[in-house]
Amino acid sequence: MFTGIVEELGTVLAIEAQGLGVRARIGATAVLEGAKRGDSTAVDGCCLTVVELGDGWFEADVSDESLRRTTLGARQAGDRVNLERPLLVTDRLGGHIV
Repeated sequence: MFTGIVEELGTVLAIEAQGLGVRARIGATAVLEGAKRGDSTAVDGCCLTVVELGDGWFEADVSDESLRRTTLGARQAGDRVNLERPLLVTDRLGGHIV
């Protein structure tokens, strides 16, 4: 579950075609704190699953449908994206649940 409150502006580092979708590498810092493979991260409001991560970046696969229905289909290396981690049960709600 996400609040819709952006935690950080990330940077698209790379977009690589993969079947009908893409694998996106996103540069980030705050949303990587405690992150691991399989975690969800919202990128421009689209919930994506972390499939790889390293020092200052994570990768997520984006389906063809997500590319068509979100801003992610127009993104390219160098673009800035809004990033948000999912809400924890113990977190204070500072906005609204989306």
